[in-house]
Amino acid sequence: MAVVISVANQKGGVGKTTLTMNLGHALATMGKRVLLVDIDPQFNLTFGLIGMDVLQYGDSNVGTLMTRESDIEDTIVEVRENLHLIPSHLNLSAREIEIINAYNRERRLEKALTPILPDYDYVLIDNPPSMGIFLVNSLTASDYVLIPLELSYFGVIGMQLMFNLMRMIREETNENLKLLGLVPNKFTRQTKVPKMRLKELKATYPDAPILTTIPKAIALEKAQSQGMSIFEFDGDGRASKALLKLAREVVEIVEG
Repeated sequence: MAVVISVANQKGGVGKTTLTMNLGHALATMGKRVLLVDIDPQFNLTFGLIGMDVLQYGDSNVGTLMTRESDIEDTIVEVRENLHLIPSHLNLSAREIEIINAYNRERRLEKALTPILPDYDYVLIDNPPSMGIFLVNSLTASDYVLIPLELSYFGVIGMQLMFNLMRMIREETNENLKLLGLVPNKFTRQTKVPKMRLKELKATYPDAPILTTIPKAIALEKAQSQGMSIFEFDGDGRASKALLKLAREVVEIVEG
């Protein structure tokens, strides 16, 4: 049965999509059966994985899945061995009002995913940088939350908003939701500020697990723009090694 992990942060620009994509590739390379779910109307994960083919999925994407206009078997796209995708689409934003007004709206994604969970080891959900109905659906359907963040003042302080939302979700729709950990992203040693913010993060949230730090790397952006994982683009680089370490850490925490 799959473990469902939301990669989430209400703040934009922290690297959620890049992390989801490369963590998925790393887990698949380790032999895990992985399903990526793009629930972000900006569809960056989908575009990074299948490019302009995104246009082909107007009638079979995460939005039509949540409005029950498509079956999940017809919505899953094979990316490579052990790695599948439920795509987003440019029409997803238009479906938001329909989903908000739907019966049992918070559980639409959970209900859709349930039949295929036995087919996978991990489901990773890439989320929009907002606290709307899509993020609520994602957290309701998840076992864990993985939170990437930049080590800036607002990045550290903004964690409280995510923790507040997680508490609300536990009280209302998913009492078993757990924090998998925080992932300091785009880390640089060129100034003292990130190291100082990392200390502040540990002091402010002492009970929050802090996982592998991912370095700032131009290679990550170039790889995604070319539809490649960091492992294909720069397999011996610092970012590749850090993301593979993170994947092993996730498996160790989840599987024991």
